[in-house]
Amino acid sequence: MPTTLRLPQISTNVRLIASRLLFPDLAGAWAERLFLTPPRADDAAASALDLIDARSGWIVHKGRHIMTWRWGAPDAPAVVLAHGWGGHAAQMRAFVFPLLAAGYRVIAYDQPAHGLSEGRLTGLPDFADVLGELVWHYGEVRAVIGHSLGATAAAMGYAWGKFDIDRIVLISPPSDLVGYSRRFARWHWMPEPLRRAMQAAIEERYGLRWEDLELARVAPRLTARALVIHDREDRIVPWKQGAAVAQHWRGARLVATQGLGHGRILQDDAVISAAVAFIDAR
Repeated sequence: MPTTLRLPQISTNVRLIASRLLFPDLAGAWAERLFLTPPRADDAAASALDLIDARSGWIVHKGRHIMTWRWGAPDAPAVVLAHGWGGHAAQMRAFVFPLLAAGYRVIAYDQPAHGLSEGRLTGLPDFADVLGELVWHYGEVRAVIGHSLGATAAAMGYAWGKFDIDRIVLISPPSDLVGYSRRFARWHWMPEPLRRAMQAAIEERYGLRWEDLELARVAPRLTARALVIHDREDRIVPWKQGAAVAQHWRGARLVATQGLGHGRILQDDAVISAAVAFIDAR
C-alpha cells in the first residue's frame, strides 16, 4: 500500500523546503501567504470585553467586516487608535479615558484579519486602506495614535493621501520592512531567492514596490506634526528605526523610553500623557 505524505502534519519550515525543491512556484505562494498571515490571538473575543463600554460597530473594506469601537460625543474631534501586527484594539485601551478627558471622541478598531475583524491575509497596504476608510466613514478625525505596524500604516496612509490629519503619534514604528523580511526568511529557513520571490509576489498583489513602504524614505515629504515614541530596549522593532523616522520627518519630536520594550510601552502613564498632551497642544 503506498504511503501518503500529509504535508499539513509537517512543520511550516519543512513544507517550505520540500516545496522549494519539488514545486518552486508553490513555495513562493506558500511564503507569500505565510508572510501575510497574522498570528491570531487566542483571547481576541475576551479582550473585546475590555471595550464593552464603547459603542461597537463595523465598516466594510474589500468585502470584509472591520470591527470598530467608539467613545465620546459624536460632534467632538476624533482620535483614532491603530494597533499593530498580531494585536487587537483592546491593546490601545489605556489611551481612551485620557483622550476623552481632553475632549476628544475616540475610535479604536481591529485591523483586517485581526481580533474580531474578518479576513485571513493582510499587510501594510491593507492597514493603510482600512484606516482611510475608517476616517472617511466616521469623519472629523484630528489625529491618529498608532503602534508598531499600525503606526507605519497610519503614516503611509497619510502619505498616500487617503486621509488628512493634523497630528500623528507613532509608537515603535518599523521603518525597514526589507530588513524585517530578511529576518522573517531566516526564521523560516528561506533562502534568499525564495525571499525575493515572496517579495515579488507581495509587490504584485498590492501594486507597490517595497521601497515605497520604507517610512524613513517617505517621511521627508510629510507635513503633519509627528511625535515618535520608541523604547531603547525594543526587541521587536529596534529603537534605531523609530529614531530614523523622527530624523527624516521634518519637525518631528522623538521621545525615547527605557525598559518598556515593544508591548508594555502602551500601558506606561508617561507615554500616554505625552501622546495626549502632544495631540491636545494648541
